[in-house]
Amino acid sequence: MLKILISIFMFFVLIILQFVIPKYFSIINIYPNFILIYIVFIGLNKGSIKGELTGFFYGLIWDILSTDIFGIRTLTFTISGYLSGRFNKKLDKKQSLTQVIVMLFSLLIVQFGTSLIYLIVRTETPYPYFEITYNTWGQMLCNLILAPIIFKGLFYISEKKIIKN
Repeated sequence: MLKILISIFMFFVLIILQFVIPKYFSIINIYPNFILIYIVFIGLNKGSIKGELTGFFYGLIWDILSTDIFGIRTLTFTISGYLSGRFNKKLDKKQSLTQVIVMLFSLLIVQFGTSLIYLIVRTETPYPYFEITYNTWGQMLCNLILAPIIFKGLFYISEKKIIKN
């Protein structure tokens, strides 16, 4: 029962961090992708199946709450969760460099997957995702800087047996 309550609490915290906070506290439209950081954390620590399912669930919620092409985040987050979970037993997940590299890999998957889908689906005007702007680099850098900090907090929570396997 406690595990379910903590999962529900974590869900609401992530939704608030991802969708409410950036509207009020973003610097020049640059803000971290808290949901992707959490998906990578789950994938690295609990394996590819849990990472994939977490990516699918949060991607589906993101698609429901946004006006983007439906399924775009579900697909890219599922792939990111699965692939980050493949590194579960191969890498030292508590090392900051490992977290940054896997996070960079996941950010590139989401960025270019989204760009490719927009390139295929959109017909009216070309979507500027393939243009690498300061905003794209800024968001990637913001995520890469915050990922080890958030991972440390999530490791602390999971080691205290608040979030159980």
